[in-house]
Amino acid sequence: MSRILTFAAVCAGLLIAVNAYAEPVKIIYDTDMMGDVDDVGALALLNKLADAGEAEILAVMVSVTDPWTAPCADAINTWYGRPDIPIGQLKGEGVGDGSSYTKAVAEQHPHDLKSGDDAPDVVALYRKILAAQPDRSVTIVTVGFLTNLRNLLDSKPDTFSGLNGVDLIEAKVKQWVCMGCRFPEGWEYNIHKDAKASIETIQKWPVPAVFSGFEIGMKIMTGAALRSAPKEDPVRTAYQYYNGLNDRESWDHTAVLFAVRGAGEYWDVHRGGGVVVREDGFNQWDDSLDSQYAYLVQKMSPDDLADVIEEQMVLPPR
Repeated sequence: MSRILTFAAVCAGLLIAVNAYAEPVKIIYDTDMMGDVDDVGALALLNKLADAGEAEILAVMVSVTDPWTAPCADAINTWYGRPDIPIGQLKGEGVGDGSSYTKAVAEQHPHDLKSGDDAPDVVALYRKILAAQPDRSVTIVTVGFLTNLRNLLDSKPDTFSGLNGVDLIEAKVKQWVCMGCRFPEGWEYNIHKDAKASIETIQKWPVPAVFSGFEIGMKIMTGAALRSAPKEDPVRTAYQYYNGLNDRESWDHTAVLFAVRGAGEYWDVHRGGGVVVREDGFNQWDDSLDSQYAYLVQKMSPDDLADVIEEQMVLPPR
């Protein structure tokens, strides 16, 4: 560990044992795993929470066009003993800026999916999985662009469900957790990069949503502890290629942790109001709006939260 394990982290470990007896949270993880590496750390965290019985990973959805992202995610899931988690790929127009690590992870670690081209269409997979789940049971976690959610909202009835996208989401999704925006206002990459999709998704989304803003994850530094992980660990490889196994901000981890465990001792939640996104991607919180939206506010110290997250990231597969 890059820090001494704190009392808060010990308490978090005890919380895992308690939550092992609760119903696991059904998670669809929607990622732009390509540019930054926190998507990888967050998927590692999600897998370890699934190991503890706190989460059930229904699928990983890719919101970028990089052909190596889906195989990279597959390699990470395979490392954690979940090689059969479905992976959906954005088809058609989208962001594809390239990656410093996805190809290396895919080429150096075992997995079955050879390219994003071989993965199913992300909207079709969303609809298939949502249709098969109990009503209001699924939590969608987005840690990238909102391209996939915009396309899901616009989707039509098909062989999986007679509902359109909005109605299917309203029927099956319990909550959306979004790593995006800055609060109370500002620019943030995930929202800005595909601003049109962000605006449409935030305007149309029919069920409760909680945002983990840029200001939350920027103070939580994790990753350096992976130096002690074995070279067979694809998460270690990703951080090695991205920044030489140094600490990195933990934006995406916070969305996963909240989605599975809730605010707990980690955060307060600001409710009352809503998000407004301009055409240039700038967002602000408007307290006068009536919406189902909320955002996280720092409560536990960033260092203590880093210990909670990093403790899980370095654990070996079960």
